[in-house]
Amino acid sequence: MKETHTYRIPDYFPYFACKMGACRNACCQGWPVSITLQNYFDLLGLECSPDLRRRLDGGMHIADNPSPEHYAQFSPRYDGNCPLRMEDGRCALHADIGEHVLPDICRLYPRGIRLEKGQLECSCAGSCEGVLELFLHREAPMEFIEKEMDLTHPPQLEERSAYFETMGRDWEIRHHFIRILQNRTMPLAERMLVLGRRVHRMDAVMQAKDASALDALLAETDEPFQPSSAADVLHTEHVQSGLWVAEKLTALLDSRHNSIQEYGEAALAYFGGDEGSLERYSAARKHLETTFPDWENFFEHMMVNHMFFAQFPFQDRPESLQQEYTALCAVYMLLRFLTIGCMADKTAEEDLIDICAALFRLIEHTSFDRYAALMLKSVGCASPAEVENLIRL
Repeated sequence: MKETHTYRIPDYFPYFACKMGACRNACCQGWPVSITLQNYFDLLGLECSPDLRRRLDGGMHIADNPSPEHYAQFSPRYDGNCPLRMEDGRCALHADIGEHVLPDICRLYPRGIRLEKGQLECSCAGSCEGVLELFLHREAPMEFIEKEMDLTHPPQLEERSAYFETMGRDWEIRHHFIRILQNRTMPLAERMLVLGRRVHRMDAVMQAKDASALDALLAETDEPFQPSSAADVLHTEHVQSGLWVAEKLTALLDSRHNSIQEYGEAALAYFGGDEGSLERYSAARKHLETTFPDWENFFEHMMVNHMFFAQFPFQDRPESLQQEYTALCAVYMLLRFLTIGCMADKTAEEDLIDICAALFRLIEHTSFDRYAALMLKSVGCASPAEVENLIRL
């Protein structure tokens, strides 16, 4: 049942629309689609055409460890598509009966509803190509507004657990970090470095539970955010170290998930081997940034959207702020590594969008943020200096 509530949303949210059959890489492609107990029995008793009934009965399977929230799933067919996906790309359930009978996850995606201290939030996942297409040519920094909307909530909408003493300033802290990443007086890589220093300071203030120091930190203007160095200048040792870690992490992810395997293998093949890798990287980086001169704005929008969608840095787990920041650096590094490596001989906007959407499918459909810091450590990237090398790619 739809209800009217006030949501905090990014300003692009009202303009998003599903591409339906026009989508190049459907959200249901390659992934099991989990549905709730209620969704399962609703679909089991649904009156529909014989063809749709065969698709439903043959495609739905009770999960190995069912729960009310994840009771059953639609497993991909041999070709990676959802069994309900038709040849024209549309969903047979949606096309035959209507949106109202879709499982909650299909009806809402890529929209994600969150609850923070009684405040409802809603934004879109970066794993949807339609969302990223809104960002590619957008110039203005993303803003966040409050708007009344009619949305059907998932049956379970729980407020995330609190592992940090924020002194009631959760949104102010989150928005403070977002504002740093939107400070265009410096290159994007430098903003990431500044964000890391600010996260470190914020962590100390929060651990001390010093409300006055927190107020002072949040009130600081952009003036102290001066570049410490020319982060966009290539330094051989930084690039070589960053490429080595990026290659190791990409290979590790490729062995566990198929979301970025095609792009990961292409980037690894392009950069593979020590001899000439720096020269190839330099040429490919120049090609990407020349082909897409507004790439920094595009990357800024993707990173800011991910920060808001994931409620950075206060995700629902007992991780330190530094680990959350390291995970964010891994996201930025993989965006750079994959797009530079895979776009070395390409110029099409669709190719760039598809690479980024595939990466966010991995990030947002798995526990990537939870394990990113540990994975980086396992491939030899543990110190703050080594993390900085990733940012400088």
